[in-house]
Amino acid sequence: MMGIKINTQRRQQGASMLLALIALLILSVSAVALIRSVDSGTLIIGNLGFKRDATQSGAIGAQNAMAWLESNQGALDADIANRGYYASSLETLDPTGSNTSATNKLELIDWDGTGNCSDAKAGTYASCTRQPFPLAADAGGAALVNGNTVQWIITRLCKSAGDTNSPNTCLKPQVAVAATASDRGEITAGGRISNSLAGPYYRIIVRSAGPRRTVSYTETIVHF
Repeated sequence: MMGIKINTQRRQQGASMLLALIALLILSVSAVALIRSVDSGTLIIGNLGFKRDATQSGAIGAQNAMAWLESNQGALDADIANRGYYASSLETLDPTGSNTSATNKLELIDWDGTGNCSDAKAGTYASCTRQPFPLAADAGGAALVNGNTVQWIITRLCKSAGDTNSPNTCLKPQVAVAATASDRGEITAGGRISNSLAGPYYRIIVRSAGPRRTVSYTETIVHF
């Protein structure tokens, strides 16, 4: 009786090819996942870099705003709209546009210069008339600071425009009586707290817009 010989070599070759194809598929998927992970990491790092750069440009804007305030101390009882300055606190102002809603309509700043706050949904804000001041990087009128568009708006923390004395209410630093004030925070010997620190506070809001729709807001409170 003759035996039947089964050829298993071809079956083994077919199984090996199938396993090789599966392994190749797994390696391909892993390579694609690795590339996407690296690309995502690079994108995140790039976005963080743009964000940090925009924030640094905002600091430059705040410094320029403080210098402007200091050099215009005699003219700050009234609005100077073409410089983005308002002599009252504008309590209903929403600088970022993130808090206004149809049930709580707040005043927005016309950061994009269109006059209608196109980034905000219609019917969710009270007005869009406050104009910021665009910071020029140099005397030639360049509009960018480190590649970012920088704008500021300043509000004086007073109930209304006009003189800071009563009945107008202004937020001011606490002033101690010179006769009883202790020497603290002094730079030179003999320095004391004096009534010269009784000026109102000013709120400086700076918006920096850069590449990849990067937007940074900074807020600084100062007094003179």
